[in-house]
Amino acid sequence: HVEANLLNTLTNAAKATVNCEIISPDGKSLKKFSESENLKRKSQGVVKLESKLSSPVLWSPESPKLYKLVTTVSVAGKIVDQKETVFGLRTVAFDPTNGFLLNGKHYEIYGTCNHQDHAGVGAAIPDALQEFRVKKLKEFGCNAYRMSHNPPTPELLDACDRLGMLVMDESRLMGSDSENLKKWDDQIRRDRNHASVAIWCIANE
Repeated sequence: HVEANLLNTLTNAAKATVNCEIISPDGKSLKKFSESENLKRKSQGVVKLESKLSSPVLWSPESPKLYKLVTTVSVAGKIVDQKETVFGLRTVAFDPTNGFLLNGKHYEIYGTCNHQDHAGVGAAIPDALQEFRVKKLKEFGCNAYRMSHNPPTPELLDACDRLGMLVMDESRLMGSDSENLKKWDDQIRRDRNHASVAIWCIANE
């Protein structure tokens, strides 16, 4: 399921065409599909598209295979915007009998709590150091990473996607007022396509 939010900043109406292409983990083009939307001047619109993949390669910490969705917006045959979204195909669930399920099978979680800081650099962690930390935890036998206690940087989630690490995506959200709920909504929308994100958590614990 693909949902593209469009914004027409022009002073005239426009017909926007959204083209999508799915790239396989080994770099091959698998699917192409498109949909068009007529937008009034200075207006917004949403285009929803669907496609199916037969025999998909499933993501897991042991085999972190990632697909790519390339979304292109065109007006009058000219490309006006393009975005690449990396994603993985997997299912997660909790079952009272079988515990945590990954891709329909019981899966043991071995995780750690990790703060967004590191000796010598504080909270401004370079991307390479994010990757080093995830790799080191995997060497220790970990397959899960809790973001204690604040929203993770996108770069850290990218590393967890690539290297294969389940994530508890956490916010220190402490209120249910509209401002706090807006922050939570923004975080979910930002992180929801990451294959690594399996659990969401609020309120510090």
